[in-house]
Amino acid sequence: MPVRTGYLEAQAGVSSLSGAYARLEGGARLRENLGVFAFAEANQHQRVAGAGVRWTFGW
Repeated sequence: MPVRTGYLEAQAGVSSLSGAYARLEGGARLRENLGVFAFAEANQHQRVAGAGVRWTFGW
């Protein structure tokens, strides 16, 4: 049975190492135990972006 739910998360804050930062992440669950996500983060010194796969499991 397809689950197909998603999420969007936004963060902003201040770090003692890098100063102010902002982060945005969004993803979708394709199956009960499998999802994909992408993120972007920026601070005063660098910009980072990426994507990944989440596999969850339990016993």
